[in-house]
Amino acid sequence: MIGVILLAATCAYAETLDAEDRHFSNSADHVHIAGIDHTGGDGSEFVVTVVIDPEFHINANPASQDYLIPTTLNITNETPLRVIYPHPVSFTPKFAEYPIDVYQGRIEIIAKLPTSSGPAPRPFGTLTVQACTDRICLPPADLPLPPK
Repeated sequence: MIGVILLAATCAYAETLDAEDRHFSNSADHVHIAGIDHTGGDGSEFVVTVVIDPEFHINANPASQDYLIPTTLNITNETPLRVIYPHPVSFTPKFAEYPIDVYQGRIEIIAKLPTSSGPAPRPFGTLTVQACTDRICLPPADLPLPPK
């Protein structure tokens, strides 16, 4: 119930923003996958490098609150043995009383896959993100993992 109240308050706050804050369209405009690098010689590990525009952040995984959308690596052609998300930083938005855990700047997400018997496969999938500033949150986006 608290999450619903906070979400309603956030939406009401967003409606009062001036035209300068309304030019943002969606999360994909402010969060970019810079590349994917295989770090395990047998194709069992890869790193997704993500760049978040200045003044923006994305929610950590796990998210600080149930109503927040966590950053999530979704692999469709393989089930990862483990996904390692970076350590978050603490951030207090202007519309919240308490800090939340977020990622900012340039981050790396590591996925560990079962050992491959052939060349390293290109991972297929998406990265789910929701970009926010200290004043607004944009609609979430599923960013496709780029080809090698």
